[in-house]
Amino acid sequence: MKIVSKSMADYATFRREALFLKTLKHPGIPLVYDVEEDEENSYLIEEYLEGESLYALVGRLGSLSADTAVHIGIQVCRIIQFMNSVENPILYLDLQPKNLLVCKEQVRLTDFDHAQYAADAVTFGERYGTAGFAAPEQYRGEPLDCRTDVYAIGALLYFMYRGRPPGREPGIGSPKGMPALERIFFGCMAEKKEERYQTAAELETALLELQNHLSKEQAIRSQIIVFAGARPGLGTTHAALGMSNFLARNGCPALYQEEYDADAVRALARSMGLHADSTGVFQIGALWLRPYYGRSVQMPYRYFPTIVKDTGAFWQQGNILPKADYYVLLCGGKWWETENSLKAARFFKTRGRVILLFNHTPENFLLKLPEDLKGLSCLRLPFFPNPLKKDRLADACFEKLIQTGMGGERTWKENPGRRLWKKRSV
Repeated sequence: MKIVSKSMADYATFRREALFLKTLKHPGIPLVYDVEEDEENSYLIEEYLEGESLYALVGRLGSLSADTAVHIGIQVCRIIQFMNSVENPILYLDLQPKNLLVCKEQVRLTDFDHAQYAADAVTFGERYGTAGFAAPEQYRGEPLDCRTDVYAIGALLYFMYRGRPPGREPGIGSPKGMPALERIFFGCMAEKKEERYQTAAELETALLELQNHLSKEQAIRSQIIVFAGARPGLGTTHAALGMSNFLARNGCPALYQEEYDADAVRALARSMGLHADSTGVFQIGALWLRPYYGRSVQMPYRYFPTIVKDTGAFWQQGNILPKADYYVLLCGGKWWETENSLKAARFFKTRGRVILLFNHTPENFLLKLPEDLKGLSCLRLPFFPNPLKKDRLADACFEKLIQTGMGGERTWKENPGRRLWKKRSV
């Protein structure tokens, strides 16, 4: 609920924003339930949104991949095209990262303070937007139209992909490696309106073509890796933390997330004097950790490219197993653990892709797998004492684990003597 005193200088702006929002019905625009007033105040009652601003998201990750930037850009185009195409067209005129919320996979546009009906924007004078995102005509008092918002969408694409707002000369700068995307956002930010994409719909078409080329249908979805143990005490948490730290140290912001009541994250936080942020996440250097809060607690959403979920051996109690892009099953290497490891491997094989990661095993460890498990990928985790510090051998294992999980080079190969896998030198 927004409460604004009628005596405030910007009361007229508030009323205009309320009127805009009340007439606009679109998935990317917050719902307005009611607008009320009394003798002293006006009240705007609107949908409560949980998410992270695009500004905070890029600030946290440094920049976004081309596919994620395109995915968000397409949604912004659809919102702006909707506003530009209603019966009495509306120009937003202040597209900037702080006014966009990423709520799971949905982008939402907020703060309509600068919005104007297109008919009014032709005659009014200067309308300064946010530096780096406002089109040149906003500073020159020239007529504004839908191409003014197109300029800002291009600036948003630039910001997401390069990690900084455009400068005064946005065409100058070293390419990041995606010429097609750069051609699109520079095509939005041409000095002359006639040289830009002429509508948000036209820009959306170009982005959709690029998205098809990138072959990413849900670019903003996090990759989920679930670590589980064939039995308690195999070092599942140690391995999952090591994997998360490896990803964070190598340019892939990852969230380690407890999936059962282990208290490991809270104990670590207490020992280091850490405090959780507003989303319940603790930070140690480049590593982000979320403790278990219970199934009934819904925490605010924050996007991470990768989420490493630690389910321990909790799955053995009949609890629901989280969905994953692939599962990493910690197994023991002692002969008396073979039956238990094979049973767990069969269980996870029915749930999705699974990689067996053997811990507490000697370097010359060999195991014969039955025919029904013959195709599983397997690795051996070397001993490393601290999962929060760099370790050469462990890093080599985690790198191969990621390659295998993503369908890359297999690091363990079949042995002619039906010994399915044997550790190679790392």
